[in-house]
Amino acid sequence: MTSNKNKNFYKIILTLAVPIIIQNLITSSLNLVDNVMIGTLGENEIAAVGLANQYFFIFMMSMTGITGGTSIFLSQYYGKKDTKSIKNFMGITFVIGTIVASAFAILAFFTPVFVMKIFTKDTTVINLGVSYLRIVSLSYIFTIVTLTFSTALRSTGQASLPMAGSIIGILSNAGFNYIFIFGKLGLPAMGVRGAALGTTFSRLLEMLFVVTIIYAKNYSVKCKLNELLFTKHQFKNFMKTATPVIFNDIMWSLGISAYSIAYAKVGTNALASMQIAITINNLFNIFGTGLAAATAIIIGNKIGESKKDLAIEYTHKISKISVALGIIIGLTLILTSPLIVKLFNITCETKAITLTVLKIMAIITPLRFFNITMIIGAFRGGGDVNYAIFTELICVWGIAVPLSFIGATILHLNIIWVYMLVCFEEIVKLFFEIPRFKSNRWIKEVI
Repeated sequence: MTSNKNKNFYKIILTLAVPIIIQNLITSSLNLVDNVMIGTLGENEIAAVGLANQYFFIFMMSMTGITGGTSIFLSQYYGKKDTKSIKNFMGITFVIGTIVASAFAILAFFTPVFVMKIFTKDTTVINLGVSYLRIVSLSYIFTIVTLTFSTALRSTGQASLPMAGSIIGILSNAGFNYIFIFGKLGLPAMGVRGAALGTTFSRLLEMLFVVTIIYAKNYSVKCKLNELLFTKHQFKNFMKTATPVIFNDIMWSLGISAYSIAYAKVGTNALASMQIAITINNLFNIFGTGLAAATAIIIGNKIGESKKDLAIEYTHKISKISVALGIIIGLTLILTSPLIVKLFNITCETKAITLTVLKIMAIITPLRFFNITMIIGAFRGGGDVNYAIFTELICVWGIAVPLSFIGATILHLNIIWVYMLVCFEEIVKLFFEIPRFKSNRWIKEVI
C-alpha cells in the first residue's frame, strides 16, 4: 500500500473497529459486573446465573445471526448509497427478530425449569437459575430493537451511538444490580433475582436511549413504519443469504452451550471455574470480535463499491493485524487475570483452576483472533457464508463437542484437560480457512 492508502486504511479501521470494540468491551464488562456481584453470593449462584445466561447466549447468537445476515446487505447497499433498501432490510430484521425473541421469551418465562434442566441436574442450581431466567426473559424484546438499530448504524459508518448506548447500559446495570442484589435504598436484598431485575431495566434503558437519540437527531437510519415495508423479492433474497448465517450462529451457540453441559459433568466447582474464566476471557476477546466485525463491514462496503481488489488487499492486511493484536491481548490476559479472579468469592481450588484455564485461553488468543477474522470478517463480509458455516460447524460439532464429552464422561479428565480438548478445534480451522482465503473465492456480491 502507498502512504496515503495506508493512512486511509487505518482511518477506516479505527473509525469502525474502535467504537465496536468499546461497545463490546462495555457489554462484556456488564457481564463481568453481574458475575462479580453474584460471585459474592457463592459458587452455586455463579453456576446458576452462568447456565441461565447460556440460554440467553443461544438467543443472542440467534439475534446475531439475523443481524449478521442483515449487515451483509446493509454494508453493500451503503456502498451503493441505497438508503431505501437499507430501511427495507431493517424492516425484515425487525419482523424476524421480534418473532424469534418472543419465542425465546415465552419459553423462558413459562418453562424455566425445563430450560435449566437441559444444562444441569443440580436442584439448587436449577432453582436459582429459574428465578433469574423468568425475570430476564422480559428483556429479550428490548434487545432485538437495540440490535437492529445498532447493526444499521454500524453498517452505515455510525458506530458511536451504539457505543454510547452500551455505556448507558453498563452504568445503569451496575447501579441497578447494586441496589437490587444487596438491598439498597430501602429495598430488600434479592440476590440472583436482583441481578435479573438489574439486567432487564438496564436493557430497557439502553434501548430507549438509542431509539430516542436516533429520532431526536435525525440519524440516517431513522425510519417511518411504511419505510420498513419490504418486497417479497427482498425477503427471499434476505432468507437465501441470511438463513445460513442464522443457522450457523444458532448451531455454534448450541455447541458452546454443549461445552457447558460437559463442564457441568466434571463438577459444580469446575463449572463455576469455567463460567468465571469465560466471562473474563470474553472481556479480552472483544478486541478480536470487534476487529472482525469492522472487517466484515469494510469488505462489504468495498464489494458494494465494486472495489474487490481493495477488499482483498485490506483483508490480507487485517489478518496480520489480528495475529499481532492476539499476542498483545494474550499477554495482557496472563498479567491481569490474577487480579481479576481475586474479585470473586470462590475457594482456593476454584481460583487455581480458573487461573490455569485463563492461561490456556491466553495462549490460543492469537489463533482465535485470526480464525474470527477469517470466518466473520473475510468469509461472511465477503458473502461466502456457506463456506463459513461449513468450517464452523465441522470444527464445533465434529471435533470440539465430541471431544468435550469424551474427556468429561468417558475419560473422566479434570476440567483443564477437557478444555484443552475443546481448544483443538482452533487448530483444525486453519486447514479450512487458509486455502479458501488464498483462492479469493470468498469474494461474492449478494445484491
